[in-house]
Amino acid sequence: MIPKEFEQRMQALLQDEYPSYIEEMNKEARRGFRINTLKIDVDSFFEISNFQKEQTPFSKESYYLIDEAGVGKSPLHTSGLMYIQEPSASSVVPLLDVKPGMKVLDLCAAPGSKSTNIASLLQNEGLLVSNEIHPKRAKILKENTIRWGSANTLVINSDPTTIAKAFENYFDAVLVDAPCSGEGMFRKNDKAMDEWSIENVEACARRQKGILEDAYTCLKPGGTLVYSTCTFALEENELQMVDFLQSHSDMHIVQIDNAFGRAGYDYGYDTVLSRRIFPMDGGEGHYLCKLVKDEVEFVSNELDLLKSDKIPDVVYDFIKENLTKELPYLYCHKGHVYGGVHPFIKPGKCKVVNHQVYLGEVVKNRFEPSFDVSINSFVSFKKQLEVSYEQAIRYLKGETLPCVNEKGYYAVTYKNHPIGFGKCDGRILKNKYPKEYRIKN
Repeated sequence: MIPKEFEQRMQALLQDEYPSYIEEMNKEARRGFRINTLKIDVDSFFEISNFQKEQTPFSKESYYLIDEAGVGKSPLHTSGLMYIQEPSASSVVPLLDVKPGMKVLDLCAAPGSKSTNIASLLQNEGLLVSNEIHPKRAKILKENTIRWGSANTLVINSDPTTIAKAFENYFDAVLVDAPCSGEGMFRKNDKAMDEWSIENVEACARRQKGILEDAYTCLKPGGTLVYSTCTFALEENELQMVDFLQSHSDMHIVQIDNAFGRAGYDYGYDTVLSRRIFPMDGGEGHYLCKLVKDEVEFVSNELDLLKSDKIPDVVYDFIKENLTKELPYLYCHKGHVYGGVHPFIKPGKCKVVNHQVYLGEVVKNRFEPSFDVSINSFVSFKKQLEVSYEQAIRYLKGETLPCVNEKGYYAVTYKNHPIGFGKCDGRILKNKYPKEYRIKN
């Protein structure tokens, strides 16, 4: 049941369009997905998936998911070739204008839909710092970025103020996909409707104000800030932007060129240049605003690097014997070894959840590789064991597979794309797929 006060607010906001909104709300929400261009090109994905190719209007990498039950447990998903995402949510990241080599911050990142999109655009060049303040959600964020296969993502679990102290004037682009009252999720999530109240709207607006202040601190002069929500409330959208711009004369709203949704409501400060997506526009509910910071001369914030322990020889031996190529940078701490395409920066007092690619651990003078290596887009195991769909499902459930091959580590591949790895003893492949990721019957 739609809350009465929410209904009144939406009637005032939409006026003559309110009946159309209610009509759309009574229809089933459309599902969507994005293709991981770090690992596969669009045409190849559709060749191996047999999905229908119906692109959404929100992003060139976003497609409608049509009649595909159980896709979340399929090898195409678990291998990180795709990300299931509400279609209009894919509209946000393209506004950042991400280019390879940039430094980008996703400040409110879990579960990872926006971060994985940014990672694809960076193409393993530059750095993505992906943050989630809640520890359990940060763990989910870590899992999704690992599956996506980025080699330059630093996942942290910190409050925005701590991040602002560590990364002042550091990022070329900052995304604030802000925690909000979730009015745009009512059709998908009854809990969001049940928890709605004007008090929650106001509380969210206060929280967003603080987050925006910290995002501003992190953004370089000349950089781009994208603010987005999945709610309709003016207090969390246009009025939030007016409040922010009144305090920051060096920030300006700029035109969004993409032809989706509709113009924002005009409350001055060019809020009409922002965009709104309602269910009548083919999505669920989003607000998007693109801002730029004036260019001025400033001292670049160069962060210190983490001091690595000496890399054991067994690590170099393992890399040479088993991996397709070396990662440009290595970092070791207490036997745990990481690799990456960006130097291992020291992120102030931020809590690190994952730093680029976890390669594995040195145990009793031998090196035990991690799952993360096998599914990465930059580097993988030289030896591969191609499996059928039935074998892939068995593997994802944790079962062993026949492997009458040379002994050693193998990437398990489906449609020639890694879904994990195992160790062959000449007869069978011992399953190394993480227990916490295994699919249930």
